Parts: sequence; structure tokens; C-alpha cells
Amino acid sequence: MEIRQLRTFMSVVTLCSFSEAARQLGYTQSSVTSHIQLLEKEMGVALFERMGHALMLTAEGERLYGYADRIVRLDDETHAVLARQEEPTGVLSLGMSESIVSFHLNQILTEYALLYPHVKLRLRLGTGNYFQSLLRKNLLDLAFYLEEKVPDRDLTVHSLWPEPIVLAASPKHALAKGQSVDEKLLTGQTIIVTELNSRYSSILEEEMEKKGIEPLRILEIGQLQAAKSFALSGLGLALLPQAAVQKEVKDGLLKILPWQGKAWNMHAYMVHHKDKWLSRPMKLFMKLLWERMPEGLEGDAHAKRRSHSKTATSR
Repeated sequence: MEIRQLRTFMSVVTLCSFSEAARQLGYTQSSVTSHIQLLEKEMGVALFERMGHALMLTAEGERLYGYADRIVRLDDETHAVLARQEEPTGVLSLGMSESIVSFHLNQILTEYALLYPHVKLRLRLGTGNYFQSLLRKNLLDLAFYLEEKVPDRDLTVHSLWPEPIVLAASPKHALAKGQSVDEKLLTGQTIIVTELNSRYSSILEEEMEKKGIEPLRILEIGQLQAAKSFALSGLGLALLPQAAVQKEVKDGLLKILPWQGKAWNMHAYMVHHKDKWLSRPMKLFMKLLWERMPEGLEGDAHAKRRSHSKTATSR
């Protein structure tokens, strides 16, 4: 039994006509007839009978009308109450790579938490493959991560900005003194990554393996700050998003190596499942993102930002 079937039933009762009910509701007469037949089949009773040209309710139809009226009124009241709700509530589950949350979206998260204190934020750190799995299981609302390209078969994908990936080292490191660095020069070097299964670290490993180049070791350090600390101490070369080392480079503590090997064409993406219902907390977070996005970024962010900024998110 559906609300629309009950509304159709009540219209037929009020207008005493299938054709008039169809006209008022904007249905075909066959659709109205189908709604009534479905109700009768589910209830196992006849709801109408004809006495000559007159359409009359059966006793069972009269009883159903009382319940239908209460159900439809409650449905209308529920929609009215939710439409008037000003303060968003609920849970917003976000997945973000560490570099994105630390160096790009930290202020947006802080502002969102201050603007909407009744929305409970849940944040998970990880990489694209992990987040895509969670999105498909409906365990995340939105995911933000770095990738070359995100498959959009069952995901809605927004390209946000290009994210340069760099090899950074202590200025005292031997490779920091050269004019160019490629995969061959990484033979016997220690390479520090935060996640072995990140796409950019996979690209480097695949290219080195293809060329028969053996590093001394690849260290997986779980956190960005720890990875930078190892590079600062001269232990090895840190493979990280450029945003993560900008401060250290500016202060002269790290140097970005002049990389000439295969490029890491990474972009930051915002992703949600195509079938995901966009809740009000989700819409408000996306709206805030488009409004706060720095100028000059590539991708579809500007077009999306303009369209979202013009869309009311109070519904």
C-alpha cells in the first residue's frame, strides 16, 4: 500500500468519479483504476460498487477511508515539519586522505562543525580503493582522495584540483644537489611513503620494477609528519603531495628534487555513490566546499560551486 494509492482512493471518493479524479491528479484514467485495483487486491476486499450510474463505497471502503484520511494527514504533517526544520541534524560520514584533510579541508571541516553543531561528523583516513569499497557498502557519505582517474560506473565523481606529487629530501642529501632525478638514480635509495597502496607510490614502484631498478628499501610510515621527519633527518626520500612539504621547503628544511621520471598526474576528487540520497548535511558540506574553494583551481569545481551556491539547501 502506497500513499499515492490512498490519495487516489480519497480523490475518487470525494469526486465520485474515476475520470474526474484522474483529471485532478494529472493521471490517466487507467492509472487511477490500477491504483484502486492494487488497493483492493492488497486488502482482499472491494472498495467501490456501482448502483446504476452512481459510484458508491462499500462498507469496507468506508472503513478504509477513515484510516486513509488519517494516514494522508500524518504524511502531510511530517513533510511540513521536516520542511520547516532549520537546524540540520544527523551524521555525516566522510573519508579523506591525510594530506587532503590536513592541508586543504581542515578549515572547511572546522567551519562546518561550528556552523552545524548538531551534525555528528565521522572522519576516516585512507586511500581511494578503501573509500570506494566503503561507498559501495553505504558506509561513507562522501570521500575525498587522490587518484589519476576515478571509475564512475557506479560513483558520482567531482574533480576538485590537481595535486602535484614530489620527492623531497634533506638539502644535505646527495640527490638534492643534482640538476635532475629519475628512476635510475633511485637505485640503492631509501624511499619513504605514507601508504604503499596509494596510487602515486604504486606508479613509482611499477616504473622502477619495469626498468629493473632496486631501491635499498621502501619504508611505509603511517603518518605524514613522521614521514617528513625521516626525510628531514636524511634517512631517505619522501614521496608526498607537494602541499604536505610546502612549509618545510619554504623554511629550507626540505628540498623538492627536480624529478624527470614518469609524472604523477594526481587529482583530488570528491566522490559519492550514484544511488546515494543527498541528505541535508551532505548538501550543506558540498555547498560550503564550493563556496570556500580557492580561485584558480582546475577541474569542474568552479562550475559545480556556482550551481550549488545558487541552489537552496534548506529543503
